[in-house]
Amino acid sequence: MKCRVCREPAVIDIRRHNANFCVDHFLRLCRDQVAKAIDRHEMLSPGDRVLVAISGGKDSLALWDILIDLGYEADGLYLGLGIGDYSTPSEGFARRFAEERGLRLEVVDLQEDYGFSVPEGARAARRVP
Repeated sequence: MKCRVCREPAVIDIRRHNANFCVDHFLRLCRDQVAKAIDRHEMLSPGDRVLVAISGGKDSLALWDILIDLGYEADGLYLGLGIGDYSTPSEGFARRFAEERGLRLEVVDLQEDYGFSVPEGARAARRVP
C-alpha cells in the first residue's frame, strides 16, 4: 500500500477518497479539508479568535491543532463533567496538549464550579446521562 501523493509506504486507507496516504500527506489532507470547510461555509474569517470545545479526545485536539496551524487564535475550553473514569484522564490529555504547545485552556469543572456532575444531574432529572 503506497501513498497516493508520494508513493512512500502508506499508513492509512481512506475508502471514500479511494486513496492511501503516508503520515505527512494524511495530515495535509485533514488540514486542507478543515480549511476548505471553513471557507465554503463561511465559518471564520482570518484573524478571528476561536474557542474550541475540547473533550480530550483525538478529534477535538486534532481540530484545535489544525486551527492553530491555519493561523487562527484558538483557545480551548474543557468541561469536567464528573463522569467516572472518563473525565479525569480526558482533562489530563487536554491540559498536556495545551501545555506542550503553549496554548490557553480554560477548564470548567461542573462539580467544583456548580456543585453537580452530569451523572448527578441526570439522576435528579431522572434521565440517562
